[in-house]
Amino acid sequence: GINAEYMGNQKLSERRSDMELLKGTGDSPHPRFGHTITYVGQNKAVLFGGATGDTGKYAIISETYLLDCSLLVWKKTEPTGSVPSQRAAHAAASVDSLQMVVFGGATGGGGLASDDLYLFDLRDGDDKAKWVIVPVVGPTPGKRYGHSLAFAKPFLIVFGGNTGNEPVNDAWLLNVERSPYQWSKVIPSGDVPPVRVYHAAAQCISGAASGMMVVFGGRTADSSALNDTWGMRRHRDGRWDWVKAPYKQNESPMARYQHMTLFIGPVMVVLGGRTNTMTDVLPVEVYNTETSEWTVFPSIQRFRHAAWAIDSAIYIHGGFEPDVPNVPVESIKRLDIGKLFIGNPKLSKLVPPPSMAGGEPARAPRNAGMEIETRSDTRTGARPQQAPKTIRLANQALVATTWGPEEDANRNVKRIAINKLPEEAKKLGVGFQNSNQGSNEDVQILIEIFVPELMRLKDWKPLSNFPFKREEVLVLCRYAARAFEAEPVVIRLRAPLKVFGSIYGQLGDLMRFFSEFGAPNDILGQGDIDSFDYLFLGNLVDRGSHSLEVICLLFALKLRYPDQIHIIRGAHEDSRVNKQHGLAEECALKLGEDINDPNSAFNAINKVFEQLPIAATIEDKVFASCSGVGPTSFSVSDLDALRKPIVLNPDATNKIQRVAMEIVTTATCDVEEPVAKFLAANRMTMVLRGRECVLDGLEEDFRGTVVSIFSSTNYCGKYGNHAAILTFRKTFNINGELTSKVLAPLPAIIEGLWLDDRRRGDLERKPPTPPRKRR
Repeated sequence: GINAEYMGNQKLSERRSDMELLKGTGDSPHPRFGHTITYVGQNKAVLFGGATGDTGKYAIISETYLLDCSLLVWKKTEPTGSVPSQRAAHAAASVDSLQMVVFGGATGGGGLASDDLYLFDLRDGDDKAKWVIVPVVGPTPGKRYGHSLAFAKPFLIVFGGNTGNEPVNDAWLLNVERSPYQWSKVIPSGDVPPVRVYHAAAQCISGAASGMMVVFGGRTADSSALNDTWGMRRHRDGRWDWVKAPYKQNESPMARYQHMTLFIGPVMVVLGGRTNTMTDVLPVEVYNTETSEWTVFPSIQRFRHAAWAIDSAIYIHGGFEPDVPNVPVESIKRLDIGKLFIGNPKLSKLVPPPSMAGGEPARAPRNAGMEIETRSDTRTGARPQQAPKTIRLANQALVATTWGPEEDANRNVKRIAINKLPEEAKKLGVGFQNSNQGSNEDVQILIEIFVPELMRLKDWKPLSNFPFKREEVLVLCRYAARAFEAEPVVIRLRAPLKVFGSIYGQLGDLMRFFSEFGAPNDILGQGDIDSFDYLFLGNLVDRGSHSLEVICLLFALKLRYPDQIHIIRGAHEDSRVNKQHGLAEECALKLGEDINDPNSAFNAINKVFEQLPIAATIEDKVFASCSGVGPTSFSVSDLDALRKPIVLNPDATNKIQRVAMEIVTTATCDVEEPVAKFLAANRMTMVLRGRECVLDGLEEDFRGTVVSIFSSTNYCGKYGNHAAILTFRKTFNINGELTSKVLAPLPAIIEGLWLDDRRRGDLERKPPTPPRKRR
């Protein structure tokens, strides 16, 4: 159990109500330095490596220990698999609940550890812990020590350190959502931090800098200590750059190295470290990324130690204390940040409340991580992680895209209020832009053919004639299929995000949503694509009069913004369905084609539909699909077994194929038990669906665990229903804020004749699904 006490010989400066000195029980590790302790959720922290003994005679080791953070009980593990070699001054980061990765380090005698990336997996239980070498292709960051490793979902980021010959300032990325795994060296635009080793880096977890990797301090090439702060961010177009954090006048932290930094909300806490003068007393210093202010607190004298955070408590283990700089200590200190900030209202209000889930790692949401195949073909798993942002600089910012001398600069410049910058900066795309998705001239020409013609927000009216050639539609489909083929079966998204339910070919409603609540473009005063991703829950075609226009516009927008526009498959994205309910007829009438021709646009569009993802998760808490979840139990990760193209089979006997059919076409979510079982098994809180008409546009069932959204008004010209979209916004506690935007139905003449006489006859033979009953 807990053995907490204040040591009698503790310095007066450390006898404080905000700090406890703790002693663990169980298989306590030997005192050490240069190790890592990584919090992986479920009240567990993992200690790996480091050096024991003293700096005159030490041994570098490869031991792995688990710490129960609630009971302070240590347990030495004997993991299986590819255990990393002994090392110190390495770096580690959590990538998911019960998973972490380790990279680099020194092995002693001037030697360096390999440049392999190791994954430690505890998901099968403490007694079945295992190490796996992550299979990486291509170049790597190379051997180094004294570097940093952070995880800003979905990217692992290695920065700086010493290669054995010199300190460096290069940064390398690995996208854990894209296999095969590859390291990519960052070529930043603008200024870069000076070279450094023994610095500290952490991911900001809320506020304007949320998701950004923030680096502080370190030792540079001439062995002097640094006191600068830099944030690394990714732009929507895939570029990365560094931002030097502003310091207010007469505020400057003490330079240091071999320290630790951790984020509590938007606040960076700097702990311990050393300078070139051993007598220097280094205070705890806190940087508020919201106000750019530094605040100084009483010192905690440690260096080459390890630290981790759970909610508002910071734990510090091992390392050296200045009084005995050659012998590492064993004890754990726990610093209560809430108590530390008492008397400072600005900081106190930023301390997050205690977690209701036992302190899951804030930078490692559930169901994130890496799917890795070991050399023995045993699957280990995980799936990636969290978000992105910028450090606040002023009350307004100008955001500009690059333009040529022949272009109008004003069209590419936006003035963003600071209260909008959190949305502007909270988005990192889900990956690097695929070269097939919009980087070549043909795709840009396609985009300019379709988007300006179809995206008419203020002056939209029904098109008298379809303005595109069949050949243009075929080329659009070819490129769109490539874009969707590169995506997983289940896409993992995060807020800020807009979600659309069934559109059913009603281009007029889509234009009204874009006009009234923001459009997926970057035009000043009109677009919000830099602040929000867009998710469409399927049922894009049929029933309405402009299915072909809707699908061409959304395909073109996907090519323009491949990492911000997301489309999942609905019941009507199936040739057996849309052949009967409108899309086939539109292709025949508007393109003058035989839909049974294998080379028809109708067939090409449906081939694209077979490449669409079939579900999405939002912030790892919300499961989104067209129909919701059905009676068959499944884990979200089970769906990854599906391979594209996905052909839906109503008579499927295979479980996963049956689940695919349910979530895309047949699930009704009208019984609470299967929904509750699914949410509990997948650690989620909501099922979001878009298939059924709901009269108010949005409807909640079973205490908000099922949300149905419908984004076309006056369904089939018959029900007079409203339409809605949902907006997920990022909030302080990362749980997301959910709001709806609603459209009332307009007279049918605005949308154009919903159905001509022939279509009305079809409707009588194939009546629409009636609106969802209220529960």
